[in-house]
Amino acid sequence: MSSFICSVCDIYGKDQIFSTDYNHWTRRDVDELRKWAWAYKDATTLAERRQIFDTYGVRWSSFWLLEYWDPTRMLVIDAMHCILEGIVHYHCRHVLRLDSSAPKVSSDGLKVAFDWPWIPYSPEAAGPSSLLHEKHIAAVVKIQETLCISLSGKNSLSLEKMWTRLNNQSTKGPLDFVVRSLGLPGELVNIDQAITSLYIARAKAKSTRKDKAKDQLSFPHGQPATTKHHLIALLLNWRLQQPHSSEAYIIPTGTADTLAFIQKVIQEIIKPAHIPSVPKNFGEAKAGSIKANEWQWLSTLHLPVALVILWGDNDGIAPLADDSEAGYLLKALDHTMALFQATAIACRYVTTENRALAYRQYMKVWTRDLQTLFPHIRGSTPRPNIHAAAHIYDFLLLFGPVLSWWCFPFERLIGVLQKINTNDHTGGTSLPA
Repeated sequence: MSSFICSVCDIYGKDQIFSTDYNHWTRRDVDELRKWAWAYKDATTLAERRQIFDTYGVRWSSFWLLEYWDPTRMLVIDAMHCILEGIVHYHCRHVLRLDSSAPKVSSDGLKVAFDWPWIPYSPEAAGPSSLLHEKHIAAVVKIQETLCISLSGKNSLSLEKMWTRLNNQSTKGPLDFVVRSLGLPGELVNIDQAITSLYIARAKAKSTRKDKAKDQLSFPHGQPATTKHHLIALLLNWRLQQPHSSEAYIIPTGTADTLAFIQKVIQEIIKPAHIPSVPKNFGEAKAGSIKANEWQWLSTLHLPVALVILWGDNDGIAPLADDSEAGYLLKALDHTMALFQATAIACRYVTTENRALAYRQYMKVWTRDLQTLFPHIRGSTPRPNIHAAAHIYDFLLLFGPVLSWWCFPFERLIGVLQKINTNDHTGGTSLPA
């Protein structure tokens, strides 16, 4: 995913997927969306259309012929795919690693070495003299992500490769914005020897001067940072002062014993007849693709029972929430239950304003603590579902319980249609001659 643009609010950029600052989200301007939707329709080349979509997140739809069409209020986010097959699946398989094929994770293998409270680009943050063209805004996030990559360990980058990546990712403008957002000086002072040596080596490699002239190249100590490579030198000098590799604690959630106990609970639990069965070999490849309905019951019945017994019960009392292994597992349990409680509320047959608020609060807790408790997911593929799930709160207030507007009925209808025998004749069954 090259960039992220929300269709409901003004959130822009992959770094904003984990934003829970709901009070500062503003709904997108419908007139602006309509303008670019028509521009998409009138575009004469595929490149123009791609540019419009990448910049504004809008494509043409016949709904725009309706004067009252407002996709920010009328185009709902499907809870079945977003929560059950999206976030619940992601949390169980990738966050908790409740999967027999999940790789073992250690802090030495983490791609991201540390978190930083990056300032996202905005005209206000940039100031009148440092405004960026829209096509360059995405480079700010790429620079910030690159600076957090480990400098040692299995998935690390060397200082030279980090320099090359920063050089290839951006023009001077985004680099200058990141330098300013970090409060770095505008002069090349107190630069680490490793940076100055690398600067000179790269300058010599690109120089067309004769050998003697190359030997006279030096680092411009004390001079203003006016070029792209000056800015990169400032950023890498700052990077060397941060952790070179991750020292995060990886919570041992996805062990073979944990998975075996969950399977035992699934097999032995006594449940009402109306609750459907779920795969008894959950977590194994033989279980196949778990359906949305199965994720619903796994997250609201089987997994809560199993995980509370495993991580929340220490001879009849809860473990201490300290830095011991039991304490971290308790934190993982509390975090997991926040998601499961949000899922249970969203799937209720009746909703109220208080339930919608509770749903949003539980999702906020889950989103806020996700990268802190589970550092192995940092640097992984961004999940737009995480942001989209927050907007389900809006649609609970607008349209009521999700069972009245989620995709289960349509999925069942598709299943029925797929089972109709057409004898491989498009349009229906073949008729006798």
